[in-house]
Amino acid sequence: MGTKRKTLFFAFFLLLSSAHSFYLPGVAPRDFQRGDPLYVKVNKLSSTKTQLPYDYYFLNYCKPPKIVNNAENLGEVLRGDRIENSVYTVRICDLLWCCFLVADNRPYG
Repeated sequence: MGTKRKTLFFAFFLLLSSAHSFYLPGVAPRDFQRGDPLYVKVNKLSSTKTQLPYDYYFLNYCKPPKIVNNAENLGEVLRGDRIENSVYTVRICDLLWCCFLVADNRPYG
């Protein structure tokens, strides 16, 4: 009977400890307040036509004045992700409708 009690105690302890210790590598929770900026980042562009991915700014997208690589963890580096900054910024809990990002006279298409 003593062994069964020890086994149940050990199983209960494992279940209790796992319920309070959840962590995903590379994903740390962050708290935001109303009005805090949330900077949007961009990644590589994949295609079904080619094997190699394109850099996000290879196409004629609006670019920030300085492009900075933002690899946040080792997994992104090993996968070959190209996390870069963008011109997109949103604010937490701010409702904006139809905002122009860049006023540009470039032709589309």
